[in-house]
Amino acid sequence: MTITLQHLDFSLYHLILFGPHPDWLNKAMLFITNPQNFFLGILVAVGFVWAKFGLRGKLLLASSLISILISDPLNSQILKSLFQRSRPCHLVNTPNLLTGCSDSYSFPSSHAVNIFAEATVLSLIYPRTAPFAYAFAALVGYSRVYVGYHYPFDVIGGAIIGILVGGAVVVIIERLSVFRRLP
Repeated sequence: MTITLQHLDFSLYHLILFGPHPDWLNKAMLFITNPQNFFLGILVAVGFVWAKFGLRGKLLLASSLISILISDPLNSQILKSLFQRSRPCHLVNTPNLLTGCSDSYSFPSSHAVNIFAEATVLSLIYPRTAPFAYAFAALVGYSRVYVGYHYPFDVIGGAIIGILVGGAVVVIIERLSVFRRLP
């Protein structure tokens, strides 16, 4: 990373982490950053999509599952080891750190890779959902910086990787299967 980009990344991190942290926003960001808080909602959504949205819904579910099966290990087992960027909570005095600090590497953000892969899958299969899917993904990404786990460029890099993985999965599945005949 060039010195200018690294300086910008650190500056943005400091701006977010050392900015106002009202209690209500801390609680909201802690909720948003924890994927376990969405487990029940995701389960209900999967059942609903499976039952109500026919072949296109099954394309969505298959693409979502495959994108996570690719993006998560690609990121956590390969890319993080390749880049070996330390988390900011190990390097910077973080008075607003809202959770403990993980020992895993920081770049790219796994949350960002996974949520942007899912947002891309959803957006490609149901284009009208794109603004909502990407807004939610961006909020999750922002929460990772806000709680002190990642630098902004960790999230941006993760978003790019997630978009590429999600897009590739949808294109490949559509070309290789009966789903390509969907209107």
